[in-house]
Amino acid sequence: MNSVTLDHNLATRFHFHLPSGLLRVLQRVAAAPAAPSVRQLDKYATACIARSMGRTVTCNAGTLWLTFDNDPLDVILEAGQSHHCDTASKLLIHALADARLSVA
Repeated sequence: MNSVTLDHNLATRFHFHLPSGLLRVLQRVAAAPAAPSVRQLDKYATACIARSMGRTVTCNAGTLWLTFDNDPLDVILEAGQSHHCDTASKLLIHALADARLSVA
């Protein structure tokens, strides 16, 4: 077994043991950057992201309309523009023209 110490701040320390195989898997997952999801949307098609908090939507081509549940804020993205989501609401992405987008 390996020992792990997490130091969230200088005043608080947590100490626990993990099986070595699980520790290696967790270290690999933590080190790997999340690959962005690339999608193609036809004109008038809609995609849904259930948990949008912390994600960035980038419009690579076309025009996108982003709308969040229970939020009056709507966002229009043209090719080359991005929006970083700071709400946990469900996000609907509607293509106003044929579009290609990435979500990271």
